[in-house]
Amino acid sequence: MTGDSMEHLAQRVIRLALERGADAAECTVSQGDNFSVNIRMGEVETLTEAGSRGTGVRVLVGKHTGSAYTSDLTDEGIEYMVGSALDLAKITTEDPHAGLPDPAELGKIETDLQLYCPSVAELQTDWKIQQAKKAEAAAFAVDKRIANSEGASFDTHTGLTVFANSLGFVGSYRSSSCSMSAVPVAREGDSMERDYWYSVARNPEALEPAEDVGTKAAQRALRRLGARKVSTQKVPVVFEPRVARSLVDNIFDAVSGDAIYRGESFLAGKLGEVVADTRLTVIDDATIPGLFGSCPFDDEGVPSRRTVVIKNGVLKSWLLNSYTARKLGIRTTGNASRGITGNAGVGN
Repeated sequence: MTGDSMEHLAQRVIRLALERGADAAECTVSQGDNFSVNIRMGEVETLTEAGSRGTGVRVLVGKHTGSAYTSDLTDEGIEYMVGSALDLAKITTEDPHAGLPDPAELGKIETDLQLYCPSVAELQTDWKIQQAKKAEAAAFAVDKRIANSEGASFDTHTGLTVFANSLGFVGSYRSSSCSMSAVPVAREGDSMERDYWYSVARNPEALEPAEDVGTKAAQRALRRLGARKVSTQKVPVVFEPRVARSLVDNIFDAVSGDAIYRGESFLAGKLGEVVADTRLTVIDDATIPGLFGSCPFDDEGVPSRRTVVIKNGVLKSWLLNSYTARKLGIRTTGNASRGITGNAGVGN
């Protein structure tokens, strides 16, 4: 389906939901193509090519909500999906905070965020297989102690997402990604260790060379050999990027509107207070071109934005969708996130 036909489909779903009794509705339509090849010991172990498409609807009848989705995009399939969502709305508990965003908050970033690279769809299968083979071969070439492999892979994805609601919003964007990884196994005596390295980008030109991916993975596996425990002590700790990322993830979990209004976060009620070292600043920015957290609008049709979460140790903002914002009596930060259907959660 083309982008225009998917937008027309989303708007048709909205009209049908309203005609059949919904007071408000949201619709997501998505389609994508995926490729994945896994190489082990120089041979293709698995290869998958798949395409998917589907649509989901969320309806509101008063303050009751219901959701449904389908991959059957015929008239009959669409009508059945809408009917199922309306039937569910009749039996769900009323939620006084349910609803769509304020119309004034809807919109999208019009500049190109560089989320899609057409060359990803043009990559040949043989080339992708060779990239995975090169990564694994490079790992084996580093040291004779690289004695085995759990494989190397190359994956691609291209997709198109459309979102529309009964307030008149409709928007769409294309996205693409490609990634390569290697997982070698190092052995020395009775010690056996594994590690990995990967590279992921919106376009193939931005990927690390296959040889570098394999080499780094091997070096990481080798450095694990002969690991030993250290005695308990108080010392400065430097976290490598992969570990540091998980620490930042914990901060974002703590500022999620869901955790805040439920009182499940240690940052609840602490806006404006010092919550970290003055050297710490944390920013959620979905407007940076080419990055994987970027998009022109969130999953409620609210423009993506740059939100300063912590500045010089002071908690400046939580991350919210329209529902959690209403629960807390403030405005959404444009962080609604969901799959093809259902109520929106909070993402970053």
